[in-house]
Amino acid sequence: MIERQWRSSIQAELQRERDKAATAQQELEELRVVRQRHELLERDHADLQEVVANQEQTLVELGGTLQRSKEEAADMKEKSDQLRQSAWTDDKEVTSCAQCSAGFSLSRRKHHCRQCGLIFCATCSDNQMQLASSAKPVRVCDRCFTLLLQPSVKK
Repeated sequence: MIERQWRSSIQAELQRERDKAATAQQELEELRVVRQRHELLERDHADLQEVVANQEQTLVELGGTLQRSKEEAADMKEKSDQLRQSAWTDDKEVTSCAQCSAGFSLSRRKHHCRQCGLIFCATCSDNQMQLASSAKPVRVCDRCFTLLLQPSVKK
């Protein structure tokens, strides 16, 4: 009888230990799954940090490009304003080209530069350029054409 009780208690103890081992095994498997997900998340996090760093670098570069574009636009506006300060010259006051000084006649006609307003012969004003004041390209003199095409000088 004592042996039976003892055997029964050992079997119960063995079963509890087996249950504990099974529970521990199950928890270990769950921890492995959690560890794998954690490793995946760490890799994803590292990839996302790289993407963020690249996008921040791109933003910095775009900011610099935008700043340069703003400066160039301001320089172009300044040049345009300087050229536009001249008043439109009256045809009756001018007898020769403002650039080459060739006299006007029936065969050499007068042409206003749409940027500076001075009067030139066809040779000295044969450039076409889109200006802010017109929807299509208009006649500009050689001087205005060159000034408007010059790259902006950094200040």
